[in-house]
Amino acid sequence: MTRGTWIPCAVGALLTGCSGPYSGPSVAAKVAEKPAAVRVAPVSARIIPEIVTATGELFAEDQATISAKVPGRILRLSVDLGSQVEQGQVIAELERDDYEFRVRQSEALLEQTRARLGLGSDGRDEVDPVNTSLVKQAAAGLKEARLMGANATELFRQGVVSKVDFERAGVAVAAAEARYQGAIEEVQRLRAELVERRAQLALARQQLGDTVIRAPFRGAVTRRQATLGEYLAVNAPVAVLVRSHPLRIRLEVPERLAPKVKVGQLIHLRVEGAGAARSGRVVRLSPAIEAQNRSLLVEGEMPNEDGVLRAGSFTEAAITVNPLAQGFAIPARSLMSFAGVERVYVAENGKLAERLVRPGRRLDERTVEILSGLRASDQVVLEPGDRLVVGQAIEVQR
Repeated sequence: MTRGTWIPCAVGALLTGCSGPYSGPSVAAKVAEKPAAVRVAPVSARIIPEIVTATGELFAEDQATISAKVPGRILRLSVDLGSQVEQGQVIAELERDDYEFRVRQSEALLEQTRARLGLGSDGRDEVDPVNTSLVKQAAAGLKEARLMGANATELFRQGVVSKVDFERAGVAVAAAEARYQGAIEEVQRLRAELVERRAQLALARQQLGDTVIRAPFRGAVTRRQATLGEYLAVNAPVAVLVRSHPLRIRLEVPERLAPKVKVGQLIHLRVEGAGAARSGRVVRLSPAIEAQNRSLLVEGEMPNEDGVLRAGSFTEAAITVNPLAQGFAIPARSLMSFAGVERVYVAENGKLAERLVRPGRRLDERTVEILSGLRASDQVVLEPGDRLVVGQAIEVQR
């Protein structure tokens, strides 16, 4: 054995505890007889909420294309791409002159009808046909005709007037009755006309109000589709508005985990560039499993009062399906990883033992969840390093 080959093997035996024809038994014995000083920490049994992770996308709760209800030329335009608006805030204004003239015209026509019905300035539309001038005039004529008819009848009996004059008086009574009935019908027609005039005035005022286009809900403008001075037809689009608070999140949960997801469960999500994680709730579950990817579509609602989250963003989310689940946790500095295998060293009867573990998620910067491979009674070695060997005697430092 040459010196050049013996030295690396001795170093390898000292650092890794390898065995073989080139490992010196005196070195292994030296390692075994000298206890290594280590620091340990107990495996922590604690409440670690069970979660289901999924990816998804943020959607706007509502999206509306704001259009013009009446035709007109844009006089003012108050929003642009990205503008944040409150419910009822003015988005655009159309020219008002034509609609103001229509309101005045409708008001004048209404007053004409009210005057014909003899209504006062108190604004009340209740009318009794008997008390209108049209019916009173017809009633007076009917009374006169009946009086003349009664006189003609009496004189005809006495032989003072001829039969022709008697019959003429009867015809006059019938004509007066017809005029009276016609006056009542005219009042009824004017009452119906009054209702129509009121509706026309309300429509004219509504159209005047529609020249001011307002936001139907709080949100953000994602597109402006009209320009200042442009003439808009009815239903011509002005802007596209999306509700930015709250937002809707759609997640696809694997079929095997779908039974654990319930309405009302907490959702934590993180969006790239949005800073801290956000929390929301599961609000809807699809009644069927998607056949293409064997997943359940889950919808949640995410508060977004500050407007940081944006519709269309890709996100990773965690649904808390069991907030009281028990689990194990160890310090993250005890975990060793090599070639995709995770392991830890534990103190066992004064010697160093190895455990293959399956880690879960990071609970914080210093603690990691362990899904399998450890017991509650285990003591894991902190910061094991490369000089420790399985089976080596150890001395626990407090």
